[in-house]
Amino acid sequence: MTTPGGALPSAFFALLPTFPPIQVRAHIKWFAECNVADAPRPVGQVLNGTFVKGFLISIFAIYVFFLADRYIYKKGYWSGLDERLRRLDGLALRIMRLAAGVFFLSLGLWHLKFGDSFYLTPELTTTSAFVPWLQLALGLCALWRPTMPITGAGIFVLFAEGVRHYGIYHMLDYTIFLGIGYFFLVGNIRRGQWMKSGFIVLFAATGLTLTWAAIEKFAYPQWSYQILGSNTDMLLGMSPYLFLLVSGFIEFNLAFVVLGATSVVGRLVALGLQSIFVLAIFKFGVVDAVGHLLIIAILLILVVRGPTDARNMLVLRDKSTWTEAYFMTGLYSLAFVLIFIVYYGLHYFSYGV
Repeated sequence: MTTPGGALPSAFFALLPTFPPIQVRAHIKWFAECNVADAPRPVGQVLNGTFVKGFLISIFAIYVFFLADRYIYKKGYWSGLDERLRRLDGLALRIMRLAAGVFFLSLGLWHLKFGDSFYLTPELTTTSAFVPWLQLALGLCALWRPTMPITGAGIFVLFAEGVRHYGIYHMLDYTIFLGIGYFFLVGNIRRGQWMKSGFIVLFAATGLTLTWAAIEKFAYPQWSYQILGSNTDMLLGMSPYLFLLVSGFIEFNLAFVVLGATSVVGRLVALGLQSIFVLAIFKFGVVDAVGHLLIIAILLILVVRGPTDARNMLVLRDKSTWTEAYFMTGLYSLAFVLIFIVYYGLHYFSYGV
């Protein structure tokens, strides 16, 4: 049976583990007409032979990565540097405060300059008069540490308004903002484990946003066809269907790796992923720069400060490196299947199609 992408170029898929995340990093909903209420591509059409091969290769890539990651971690390579960098909580807070300040001030000033207004991203347009003024206030509050919680609370208000106008399913694309809001709410609490929990929620919400976007490429490839048609240089000789399929697997792989790596290699993956978001700015301009500013900042924190100690719960200290790699590969497979099911299941319950 022929897939929509034609014959599978096996040589390319064989290189999938080492290929950069080439998918358009500009959020497709910001640049093309996309109706979330439309029926996604039927599961039977998604799960074709090409998809299965890509999934199997992605599993192999995950196994190889975590085999190397856990080996480096257990041998203690660069562990001293890694531990010293983990203490840079203050720097991480400053990075997020500056990024959030620039982000929300840009949204407010955008309205004053062009008249357009949106809640958190360019597609979430609104005519509410209070929104740009709230954004300007949140931007200023983010720049001063004592008023950080106000920014966190304001993000929750904007997210709730987005849910009220666009529905919860649509806003699941932007769970990263829930993580950012929580991070700002607890960032000033020095007692207990509140700050640590802020980092955990921030990183988890970022990973969920990236994996959700990866499934979107399987469910709605047609949304990207127009942009890819006018930017054929990005296709690298592939059909748009195959390009999006490969991109979806790479994006899911990298998101899972960033969340699960325990060695210093995880920082390098975060740096590579961040670089792709930065490079996309040169192609898609100021909208992409502002829209992805916060995720770029979070990835920078993962590079500079690194993950929290909560990552250690994924380490099986009394098991071999091979067993740990099997364990992480199993978690990857479970996460992929669960998010795929949730993506389609919640869409059906939300829109009945």
